[in-house]
Amino acid sequence: MSDNEIKESKDLYTHFALFVDFDPTTFDIVIKEPKRQKAIDEEIATIEKNNTWELIELPKRHKTIGVKWIYKTKLKGNGEVDKYKTCLVAKGYKQEYGVDYIKVLAPITRQDTIRLVISLGSQNSWSILQLDVKSTFLQGDL
Repeated sequence: MSDNEIKESKDLYTHFALFVDFDPTTFDIVIKEPKRQKAIDEEIATIEKNNTWELIELPKRHKTIGVKWIYKTKLKGNGEVDKYKTCLVAKGYKQEYGVDYIKVLAPITRQDTIRLVISLGSQNSWSILQLDVKSTFLQGDL
């Protein structure tokens, strides 16, 4: 979009959404917002439903690893808020290789794979949909 098109646009607020940081960084701010509190409750419910972790006694010579909340605001194409997302993540940077973990696994998609899927879809006139997976967990011992 050119500068002239932006100046002539009747909906300037959409353009300002690109420059605004919606995402809080502290729990103290988030806990006061009912919409974000709902996202936290949903994340905790999902963690419990998936049996993501279980409480055990800490083995000798091991240390606890803390967690941190990550908050994201997902926007629609027009700049309006679509939903509030919350994710509880382990502070992996406190872990020590060989003591706290042995293998490193990261479920990621390579750009080559994305290009291949889009190319196949285009060649075969398939519909391609993007999904936002609410929570993904590897089924393995952590």
